Amino acid sequence: MGSELVHILLIEDNEEQVQFLTQLLVTSDAVRFEVTAENALAAGLNRIDREKFEIILLDLTLPDSDGIETFVRVVERARTIPVVVLSGICDVAIAIETVQLGAQDYLVKGHVDNHLLVRSLQYAIERKRIQLQLKRAYEELELRVQERTAALRDANQQLQREISDRRRAEEAALESNRRLAEAMEQLRSAQCEMIERERMLALGRMANGIAHDFNNALAPILGFSELLLVKPELLHDIEKTRGYVEIIHTAAKDSAKVVSRLREFYRYRNHDEIFTPVVINDLILQVISLTQPRWKDQALLAGVNIEIRPELGEVPTVPGNEHELREALTNLIFNAIDAISKRGTITIRTETRDRCVVVMVCDDGVGMSDEVKAHCLEPFFTTKGAEGSGLGLGSVYGIIRRHEGEIDVQSEAGRGTTVTISLPMEKQAPPEAPKPMPSANEALRILVVEDEPLVREVLNVYLSEDRHEIVAAKDGREGIEKFKAEGPFALVLTDRAMPEMNGDALAREIKKAHPGQPVILLTGYGDLMAGSGELPEGVDIVVSKPFTLAILRNAIRTVMEKAASA
Repeated sequence: MGSELVHILLIEDNEEQVQFLTQLLVTSDAVRFEVTAENALAAGLNRIDREKFEIILLDLTLPDSDGIETFVRVVERARTIPVVVLSGICDVAIAIETVQLGAQDYLVKGHVDNHLLVRSLQYAIERKRIQLQLKRAYEELELRVQERTAALRDANQQLQREISDRRRAEEAALESNRRLAEAMEQLRSAQCEMIERERMLALGRMANGIAHDFNNALAPILGFSELLLVKPELLHDIEKTRGYVEIIHTAAKDSAKVVSRLREFYRYRNHDEIFTPVVINDLILQVISLTQPRWKDQALLAGVNIEIRPELGEVPTVPGNEHELREALTNLIFNAIDAISKRGTITIRTETRDRCVVVMVCDDGVGMSDEVKAHCLEPFFTTKGAEGSGLGLGSVYGIIRRHEGEIDVQSEAGRGTTVTISLPMEKQAPPEAPKPMPSANEALRILVVEDEPLVREVLNVYLSEDRHEIVAAKDGREGIEKFKAEGPFALVLTDRAMPEMNGDALAREIKKAHPGQPVILLTGYGDLMAGSGELPEGVDIVVSKPFTLAILRNAIRTVMEKAASA
């Protein structure tokens, strides 16, 4: 509408309403309005005949007319002028009827402000203009129908050409879709290759980490065993020999822990695993004290000055495994220490948030790039080269997940790292009394089925120490034959992976013939099976290799007590 002056005919008998509406309209910033007011229908109709108006604002209740009839009479007199009804009656039925008869809008007094009124008038004028244009266009169209009839033949020919063009376009679209499908297939192939590369990269990191830890653990085993073989005279020194054997024994247990620790990255908390209340603040202070040789003494020797600041809030206890949580906090502090090259601060904060105890370990060290941060929780991922195994944050992640908690890592290269762990505060059942260390069992007649001669020898020595009678078989097939021919046996100890017949099949065959026969499965996959909750049919208990005499004794006692109570 621009800045043109809009002439409005206001037919309203209420003087206050006239003044109010006039004031609203003449003070509008959007459009310039000129208002002509009449207080009766007859006077308004006379004005319509004598003057030109762009729009009519009409009250339905007037001294000389009332209701829908008022509107009808105005519309009949002003067919080309838009009419907006402004009524004091909030009646939906009347509003719908007036709009159906041609009203551009139906406004209710008392619910109209300047913006609404101006917008309604603008829209009404525009809609009426479009209606008139459509009407004129329709009339012109009617006149041109006969003219267009003569041109239908040409139009048909043009249509045929357009159809041909469209057919060619469709063919081009089909070709484009074919090329797009090929591109999508290439993209899928590239994605598969990328995923495979990432998988192989992860496996490579894991293999390197395992090799690193195994080599470290095997070094003393190989070294001291070779020393005893090369220099048999050392065997006469019982004290020195015992020391060497203790070192070999410790290194062997460390080797076993490498496989056992792999389970920590994926296993979930066992249903029968009991958590005890852990005082987080006391545990943090304890870990700070335990790690002091690393962050203070060793660091100072290397020219690094590190300060640890505990900022501990008042937090409740959390249910958990204190040993595992201590290990997790120790790993976080060690990672923070490694991130500080010259001088820095490690801040440990605790607070309560959303029914969780939150522990934040913050350092101002070198931080991590986005790429490193994306992989930092993966098992065996490390940026420390040969000096690191990558078990730190991955192990922390496994521990926190088993505690049904969450871990978040925020880091930026050159700006330090903040690791936040959240532990739920649900109450747990009181812990059971610790069980006594297992001792020797009652002498039993045991069938040992194991294809590895050295493992058979270890089992023979272990079981002979407790005065058990042993019948040995080198595979599952021989084992089932000896079970049938030389039985009965109080217990069957069997390996899992064997030629001819594996341990799972042997256990099933034995239990079919003797359902109450106790069977212990010895396997190098024990930790993996425990992590996934796997227990083969016919097996009463799984013992993971390598095992100690105490572990074997405890397993035998457990399975025999179970058999006795059945």
